[in-house]
Amino acid sequence: MRRMWRWLTISAGASILLGVLFGGSPPDRVAVTHSQACDSSRPAVAFSGGSTSVPASSSVVPCLGTTGYGGAETRVVVTADGTLVYEPAIVTPGLAGTAYGAGLPGPHLSTQISPGGLAVSSDQGGTWRFDEPAGQTWVPQDDQLYADPTTGWLYYYALSPNPVPQSGTPLQDQLPAGYAQLMASPDDGQHWYHIALPGYIESENPRFTSAPAPAGGQRPVTYAPSADVVYWCGNNMLFTPSYRACYRSLDGGVSWSFASILFSSPVPQHSQCGTNGETFNAGDGNFPEGAPDGSLYVLVNCGSKTFLARSTDEGATWPIVTNSNGAPRTVPADGELRVDPAGDLYLVAQNGDALELWTSADHGATWAGPENMTVPGSKNVLQWFVAERGIGEVAVSYLADTASGVGYDGYLSVTQDALALHPTFVGTTLDAPAAPIYAGSPPQARDDFVGVDIGPDGTPWAAFYGSCSSADTDPACVGQSGNPEANKSFIGHLSGLGSLPVQAGVVP
Repeated sequence: MRRMWRWLTISAGASILLGVLFGGSPPDRVAVTHSQACDSSRPAVAFSGGSTSVPASSSVVPCLGTTGYGGAETRVVVTADGTLVYEPAIVTPGLAGTAYGAGLPGPHLSTQISPGGLAVSSDQGGTWRFDEPAGQTWVPQDDQLYADPTTGWLYYYALSPNPVPQSGTPLQDQLPAGYAQLMASPDDGQHWYHIALPGYIESENPRFTSAPAPAGGQRPVTYAPSADVVYWCGNNMLFTPSYRACYRSLDGGVSWSFASILFSSPVPQHSQCGTNGETFNAGDGNFPEGAPDGSLYVLVNCGSKTFLARSTDEGATWPIVTNSNGAPRTVPADGELRVDPAGDLYLVAQNGDALELWTSADHGATWAGPENMTVPGSKNVLQWFVAERGIGEVAVSYLADTASGVGYDGYLSVTQDALALHPTFVGTTLDAPAAPIYAGSPPQARDDFVGVDIGPDGTPWAAFYGSCSSADTDPACVGQSGNPEANKSFIGHLSGLGSLPVQAGVVP
């Protein structure tokens, strides 16, 4: 996010001065009614993921709505009780759309320095409330969300508070760079724990994960039923990080302790990389994933190979897995790794315009695939993300060209039998093709990521942020006509998945 970095480095002092002059006032907690609309006239396509896709009709239909708040790089998670949490929710309460001087007259345009929080819905997207994690608003870019599927706790990472200063946090912890802001909530964002880890200069796009304590490992404090060990890993700085470090928490994110250096450059952490430092940056997906036995899997990319590493000591070490012949274990492609409740591995990687799914039921020793998860006919795939929930449940959200070529559609594709010999996929655009998520040319889809998650009931949810059209009536777009920075927050799902047949047979 180079625009955000320019503001943080050039305008930090001006930002603090504005806070002194006008006072930072967080926006009110307001509720927005903006229900999901389902389109039965556009049933999703069921298809094979093999080299020759065979589309078929389905009873699954797309549903789409907005949160009513401004959008940017986005994530969505579904907590254990089905609550939807959408990041970010951008508001424009003050001077020039900032948080300073809330209520002053003048244009309140959405900008890169507008404040943000979270949008939370407890009724499947029917209504949304604005949530201020740890009682504050935050820079609404490059952040991260995670919902622990076992405990139901919610975790949030933010770059920096916005505005500065705000009450409740020491000023030294609110510097626009230098701290990783980690927050945890046991109750869907009603209450929060907050800690600021020093030494992280705008750690862009870090990740959380969780897992039970491994055999012989230090057990977590009983902060929730079946309490998990929680992990956070992030780069030490934006653009040119020299290392990616991992922390663990034994009390649900109330406190964190350093675990290890995961990757480093130019000297690598893994001897299998030789003289090549591990490949990591602000946009890769090589972050740990928790397994049911308490171990953590991660992809290690260096040179022209991608290895599979596994930690069995709560992230203290990350040895690369070896095969029976002693050779380091590689994976078919560098992409996004997920682990299901039975310990099966799922790997999704982009190959041209295909998002290919590989599966392994033996800890990565052998892989089945690839299966193409992209909906037949979609092209020029842009950002994408992948989620896994239950055994065999995998979903991807992605942006791709509209058929007319005038914008980008938001796609959602899912399988409920990924481990079958011939899995079935179903997917479609959540938006109507006549009204793409993004209007205009690719620069409109200018930021780094989109979101997807699967709820405990198996429903896949996708998050996008998109263009405000002229005279748009969405609450996020009112008064923003002609503003190129204005975006609204789309949230959608596929309805009717319970009617899909699940094929018998597992990966041989």
